[in-house]
Order: sequence, then structure tokens, then C-alpha cells
Amino acid sequence: MESPHLIFLKNAVGSKPASSALLRDALHRLDHMLADLAGDLHVPYAGPYVGLKHTPQQHQLCVAEHQWSVQERGWGVAICTCHPVHGWRAEWRLATVSRERLPLIVNALPALFTGYAATAGASPAAQRPSTRRIHEIADLFAH
Repeated sequence: MESPHLIFLKNAVGSKPASSALLRDALHRLDHMLADLAGDLHVPYAGPYVGLKHTPQQHQLCVAEHQWSVQERGWGVAICTCHPVHGWRAEWRLATVSRERLPLIVNALPALFTGYAATAGASPAAQRPSTRRIHEIADLFAH
């Protein structure tokens, strides 16, 4: 049986926006799930752009080891500023984006999972259970 928060997010993709509170709760749970999976895999991935209208390629969903503060560093997904010199800099976690960016994040989830599943599947970690789980999530969002 699939996680209720994943089913909720899948149903929210491309549809009328759900309650912001419910979306943020589901994204918070997804963030924790992806932190565990990415922490096991250690496979970085530059996902879809989630910039706003005036700067569509300024922000991107990225799976990597992020430096959140001096004390907090860890693998997971983040909305990152894209800079050709400085690379990715984590700006926000999934559930902490602005109200305006929230639907962009939800609608980018299928592309995030499809791409991350392909990248993890082509990595040395391809046979790990975490990679299989990423593929299961990608399949859920694809249908």
C-alpha cells in the first residue's frame, strides 16, 4: 500500500490547488522520505526548474548533499539557486516555499522522480532498495 501523502501529491499534480496547509504537510513528509532515500544513495541530480515567471531558470529542484546551516548538512531535495559559478545553493525545503511557488513544486514532482529514478538507475547504487523505491514513486507519479 502506497503512502497517503504520495497519493495526495500525485492527485494534486495538474489539478486545482489543494489547501496550502495540506500540500505543505504532504511535502514535509516527502522531504523526510527523500532525505532518507538520497542519504542512502548519495546520487546527485539536477531536476526541473521551478523559477517564477520573471526568472524561470533561476531555481531548480536538486537532490544533493545540502549545507543548510553551519551545523546542518545532509542529503535530500531542495529548491536551489542555480549559478554557473557557484553551482547549487539550497534556498528552501519543499514545504517552505512561497504560496506562489507551491503549485510549481507540486507540478514538477513527476519530472523530478522520473529523472532521479533514471539517474539513480544508471549509478553504482542501481541495485539498492532505495533505488527501487525511487522507481516505484516515479511509476506512481507517471500514471
